Amino acid sequence: MKTTLFKFRSRARAFTLVEMLIVVTIISMLAALTLGGYTYAMRSSKRRLTTGAFEAIKLALERYNSDFGEYPQPAATNQMVQFPPGTLAYDTSGAACLYQALTGDGYDQISGVTAAGGGGGTSDGKVEGTNEIKNKMFVEVPQTIFTRKGSTYILIDGFGHPFQYIKAALPAVAVGGAAPAPVTPTTINSTYDLWSFSEDEVNTYKKSIDTLKDPTLSVKWIKNW
Repeated sequence: MKTTLFKFRSRARAFTLVEMLIVVTIISMLAALTLGGYTYAMRSSKRRLTTGAFEAIKLALERYNSDFGEYPQPAATNQMVQFPPGTLAYDTSGAACLYQALTGDGYDQISGVTAAGGGGGTSDGKVEGTNEIKNKMFVEVPQTIFTRKGSTYILIDGFGHPFQYIKAALPAVAVGGAAPAPVTPTTINSTYDLWSFSEDEVNTYKKSIDTLKDPTLSVKWIKNW
């Protein structure tokens, strides 16, 4: 008997290296598009939160000025803190002053304010009733716009970084009939400069006055000038 051998060729065919590379490239492109869209959406959301808090702070500062005849002055300058530790450093002196001046929680971060101004000397993160604290400008203080760094509470933007605030230098006063010495400007506005660095992670050590020489510094900032 003659035996016939049949050879079966498998119809299955493995992917070639080129085909695999094409598939990986397509998947990578789709992932990049998805991640890019998510990143854009998150950044836009944080900017909206920042803008909302920014406008609320401006209104509260005007109420403060109306009640006390001046804008609050930070008790310190250049209190640099890293956000988070080991990364970029931000000045928290203005944000600490804003927190206390507009919430009524403490006063040690506001220059020239004593116990008569209401509240306790150091912030404890608790805002009492409106009638108890004279300088409470915010009726409600959302948890999302302030945080604690060390022993100090500060107002933060939608990116989790401290708002920047500098009060304009007061004009010089003449003494004994002599012409007053010129005052070196520290702000762009004649009242105060308020800004958020927003998504800018390059110029976080710059001040508002620096943008007069280089306006490109503040392209990404949310600011009042």
